[in-house]
Amino acid sequence: MTTEAIVKTEFGALYLKKLCRHFAHKIPATISGSQGRIEFPFGPCRINVNDEQMHLHIEVDDAAEMDRAEQVVAEHLIRMANKDEPTVKWIRNNPALENTAI
Repeated sequence: MTTEAIVKTEFGALYLKKLCRHFAHKIPATISGSQGRIEFPFGPCRINVNDEQMHLHIEVDDAAEMDRAEQVVAEHLIRMANKDEPTVKWIRNNPALENTAI
């Protein structure tokens, strides 16, 4: 299961660095150019940024962890966003439900 958010901000590169540095104190987190990856216990979070937005993508194995995953990433991003006030709206994708006949 995945959840994604597109966050409009021109400060994505700065926020990417802040998030990865913050989490790197406790869990593996890497940055390579305009991309980052944070290895949360609930699943990995990939972040891609450009001049206009951040794309957040989280994968979880357990549906019960989805709310927690979204909350942790969004709260930390909003807390670190001192240049603007980004809005994080998650869109969930559950492949198991897509293959279910109705």
